[in-house]
Amino acid sequence: MRFFASLLLLLSATFLQAEPLQLAHVFSDHAVLQRDAQVPVWGWGTPGAIVTVSGSWNGAAARTVVDKDGNWRVQLRTGAAGGPYTLMVSCGRERLTVSDIALGEVWVCSGQSNMEMPMRGFGFQQVDGFRENLLEAAEYASRIRVLNVKSDTTHVVQRDIDFTWQLSDPAVCAETSAVAYLFAKRLTRNLGVPVGIIVNAWGGSRIEPWMTMESVENAGVPAEELAHIKELHETAGLYPNGVATCWNGRMAPLAGYAAKGFLWYQGCSNIGQACYDKLQTAMVALWREAWGMGDLPFIYALLAPYDHSKADGRWRPNFVRTQMNAAAITPNSYAVCLETLGDEVTIHPSRKQEVADMMALRALASVYGLQVGMPIDYPEPRSIEYLEDGRVKVLFTNVWSNLQCISARKIVGFELAGEDREFYLADAEVDWDGQTVYVKCDAVPHPVAVRYSFRNWMGANLQTSYGIPVPPFRSDDWPL
Repeated sequence: MRFFASLLLLLSATFLQAEPLQLAHVFSDHAVLQRDAQVPVWGWGTPGAIVTVSGSWNGAAARTVVDKDGNWRVQLRTGAAGGPYTLMVSCGRERLTVSDIALGEVWVCSGQSNMEMPMRGFGFQQVDGFRENLLEAAEYASRIRVLNVKSDTTHVVQRDIDFTWQLSDPAVCAETSAVAYLFAKRLTRNLGVPVGIIVNAWGGSRIEPWMTMESVENAGVPAEELAHIKELHETAGLYPNGVATCWNGRMAPLAGYAAKGFLWYQGCSNIGQACYDKLQTAMVALWREAWGMGDLPFIYALLAPYDHSKADGRWRPNFVRTQMNAAAITPNSYAVCLETLGDEVTIHPSRKQEVADMMALRALASVYGLQVGMPIDYPEPRSIEYLEDGRVKVLFTNVWSNLQCISARKIVGFELAGEDREFYLADAEVDWDGQTVYVKCDAVPHPVAVRYSFRNWMGANLQTSYGIPVPPFRSDDWPL
């Protein structure tokens, strides 16, 4: 009798420890799995149980044993783009089936409000071309699939998020990041494959919430700045400055979901931070390590012009130069310049199609190796020469004899200063060679310094004939 009582207690304890077979929510109906890749699939179950996972695209199965903490994870090999397919998970008598899986390209799209801004726009702030895109959304609904992450920030790492993939019908398109959606639209039209976008952006967030405290501490920022970041963390709570709060609640649960690369559109909340390039480099390293797929491409936007309550202020262009340096110190990362796409009166410029185009061109050329029919690197000064007649000769790289201003009439954005260090707006013209600009200002007969677009807002308009803007630059190192 005692034996049967003990057996009953043992069976009861085993039953209480059992956990139903679960699959992470990111593996839902309508999901896009990265084509031609080793794709991790994970979930939870009863410790010691055997889990089998298979995909209908090739029929191969992967098996694993649930670990002592109830976690399981396998690797499945995907093939060429296509679908619809089925993902099947079994454990004993338990069965899970995920339907309408597409194999294609997956991109993780993150940042703050300019990445978050949906196709329908924000209040009193529209996205150019939104009606056209909503009217065309039904045509692309199955080819562009969206995982809109809306989970909370938290101080505790979450293992899962309760959001699933959706087809991008007009209703979903309206609520999806305009930049991410338009990027996906360019990709699916050029590559001819389904595209999945994981939209994981939080308006107003600094960069530190998207990182762990360890990665912030190891970023190499000055001690004084690190102390300031930790002070913000202690006083800010969960939003929008707390270190790791977005990582814990919004990024860590997705980490490892096989992807082709990352898009990043952030910076306004960190503007003026001299060590931002180091933080971004550390964040990229954290994400790449968490994804475990090598140096995944990282494409990011430079801040567009905006008055920031003082159009003549210099902190935005100075910060843009810091952003630009991040590409120089981070392998396989690419900055796209938005210097002609800003808006003086709104921090959320409406020209999201052009932003997406810049990112898509970079992805198609540098990630997929396609010929895009145009040079896409932004111009930078190669040399600056002060001539005897008072003109300044600026020779640019990456222009291929095609430098011009938008209107092809008057170049806006140049300034000159003499020994007194007072800057005055200057006239400029492109030479016949298409790669040289001559700058002159009657108020500065003997210039010693030149700047371009080095104010928060100037309406600067210099770009190549292919529409690639010239980013801010200055020849001096004077205090701003």
